Amino acid sequence: LGQGIHTGKEGNLAYHNSLMVQFWSALASRDTRLMTHVLSTHFPTSLVNATYGTYLRCHDDIGWAVTDEDAAAVGVDGFKHRSFLADFYEGRFPGSFARGAYFQVNEVTGDKRNSGTMASLAGLERAIAEDDATGIEMAVQRILMGHATIASFGGIPLIYMGDEVALLNDWDYTENPAHAHDSRWLHRPRMDWKHVAKARKGDSPAARVYNGLRHILSRRKDTPELHGANPTVIVDSGNSKVFAFVRETPASATLCLF
Repeated sequence: LGQGIHTGKEGNLAYHNSLMVQFWSALASRDTRLMTHVLSTHFPTSLVNATYGTYLRCHDDIGWAVTDEDAAAVGVDGFKHRSFLADFYEGRFPGSFARGAYFQVNEVTGDKRNSGTMASLAGLERAIAEDDATGIEMAVQRILMGHATIASFGGIPLIYMGDEVALLNDWDYTENPAHAHDSRWLHRPRMDWKHVAKARKGDSPAARVYNGLRHILSRRKDTPELHGANPTVIVDSGNSKVFAFVRETPASATLCLF
């Protein structure tokens, strides 16, 4: 469940991994109503002879696949919300915790996309630069909540290179003439193996993410309700700040709250 793909003259969106878009949207707006609406109305509760790949970051940019119709269903202006998300994850919106970069800004339509690693978009890069202990803690928790979401939602959780050790943006891409024009290289660095080694010991933010992810995946393995064959039923939590779904079996159920 990642990002949307524009199809047809009307600009309709075929949702290909919309979980990614909706996760980042809810994180920025502190409002899960759009996420709940989209994931409960556009997807079946389970698939037969197929499965989803669920991820929050990949090699590509984030295209803000929020239709005007879905936004309107929860009382939001689609164009303004997409613009807000692009500005928030570029880091220029007031109060943003993120550091990222625009990708393919269309000056005619106002369409903007974003590049950046999961850790930097979740606030870790900014918090470290500002020596903000509370900000670092919040960023780590955002990252782990994201990993827990894709581990429990259903399908196969896909962890993009470096996300398991909270790898930050690689701003050096601008020094390479072959890459400087394409901000997606911000999250396509050469793997920093020294960083990986440090993440496997100690109590750094990277180590906390690495160990936290291992724990999350261990809990997924030990929780029968999270088996891919079991339905994922989106439910309204009654609280706009809480996203909820139930993983069901004939004999039991697990309620997941984020």
